[in-house]
Amino acid sequence: MQLFASRLSLVTLLGLLLLAVALRWDVYPKTYFADELIPLAVIKHMQASDTLDTNWENADWRGDFAGGFYKLKQYNFSSYHTALYLFQTIVSELGAKEAPVLVIYRAFSVLCQLLAILLVCVVTKKLYGERAAIFSAAFLVMVPQAVVDAHYARPESFVIFLVALACWLAWKHCEQKNPSYAFCEAMVWGVAFACKFSFAPMIALAFVVICIIQRRWINTLLWPVGFLIGVAVSAPYILKDLSGFWHGVGLLTKQYAAQDMQGGWMSFPSMQQTLAYLLVFFTVPVFLVMLASGLKNRKAGRLFFALALVVSAFYLFVFSAQGVFFERNFSHLLPLWAVLFGAGADVLLTRMKGAASLLAMRFLLSLCLCWLLFLSVQIDKELFVGLVDNKQRVSDYESALLREFSADKVVGFNVMSPEGSVAISEPVLLRVPMPKVDSTALIDSVLRKNGFEQVATMQLPLAFLPYSQLQINQLPPVYAYYKKLNITEK
Repeated sequence: MQLFASRLSLVTLLGLLLLAVALRWDVYPKTYFADELIPLAVIKHMQASDTLDTNWENADWRGDFAGGFYKLKQYNFSSYHTALYLFQTIVSELGAKEAPVLVIYRAFSVLCQLLAILLVCVVTKKLYGERAAIFSAAFLVMVPQAVVDAHYARPESFVIFLVALACWLAWKHCEQKNPSYAFCEAMVWGVAFACKFSFAPMIALAFVVICIIQRRWINTLLWPVGFLIGVAVSAPYILKDLSGFWHGVGLLTKQYAAQDMQGGWMSFPSMQQTLAYLLVFFTVPVFLVMLASGLKNRKAGRLFFALALVVSAFYLFVFSAQGVFFERNFSHLLPLWAVLFGAGADVLLTRMKGAASLLAMRFLLSLCLCWLLFLSVQIDKELFVGLVDNKQRVSDYESALLREFSADKVVGFNVMSPEGSVAISEPVLLRVPMPKVDSTALIDSVLRKNGFEQVATMQLPLAFLPYSQLQINQLPPVYAYYKKLNITEK
């Protein structure tokens, strides 16, 4: 019976991996996402200079790139760019030199997530058992945030993989008390820090845990060495230009800091958007299942629960205090949440007494996963597979508007600089993405003050979802169209 269960679990895992690929393998560049210009430009410079220089300031931003917007002295995503550079070199040597660069980079994101799913499954099985492992893998396969991250040449999928790998190495160290695993874990955290400096609190907590487990300072001292080696190997130019690295950190913290008009840092300006996103994209039942993992009796499992809870609470607190909400800030928490979901599902099924209670719990867990899968399928269908068709719908709608209002063209409105609309005098229509945030009303008031009136709106797919940066950049919930009034019309 046990052998059959293991084979059944293996078949289930293979099926989940196939589903993961099906939800994520749409890597052909139908369109660019703005941030994907960053690895394209940085790695182009690395290839041209034959160095591992990941300074954005030195990247090639000409041609199709974003002008001076990204030309800043910073080293954000450095280890990700180094990994992509290596991956592209290997793929080219294997005969895929003609493949579009963006396809290679997006394929790397998919590969990172597949590896992360396997690592999460292994960690969960060792901590909580086989059934919990399958539920954790299902969670990471279906959760919309992971599906979204896998479609882009951005560092989030790489981050998910690094966290999963660090968790696996930490478990191996706890199990075997072999310092080499702790050393390797430290190197992984070094690579993670070289990708995103926001990993610092998680890294500090990992070091504290290692100090408690090691109980020998000579071994503990090896951890910082491994961390520095991880940084040095994956992003050597950070160590060559530490002042430039910290300068970039300052730019980012200032860019996303809460402004005075938002009430400052302690007003939690992004709290509402954060909660709305979590409640729809994850749901209350999913989080309750995660919390149920704290009922497990095994010491290692309860330690993982406590650490994951502390890390999650801290980052939710910090990101809610930012001036701008980015759902991708939660990507590095996904492996932790996947393990907790698997463990919680297992403990709830184990503790159900009676056939009716067990059936009800199975139904609830099925609903949780079905909701995650439904959202992922819809997002993949509308924002990726069907993006070209949806943009064609927008184009057809706008052609009809141009004829109706005798306008020459449709001009995309820069929501970052609404005052720029005052300079528009030609007969055009302004296309304004309308995010579900308070700034929507501000945009409308600025446009009306500058002599525009709203003449049409177009509701787009997935308008039922709460605000997210992805929709604003790809396919907003609503497009509003404005026309400038003539003097006689005012």
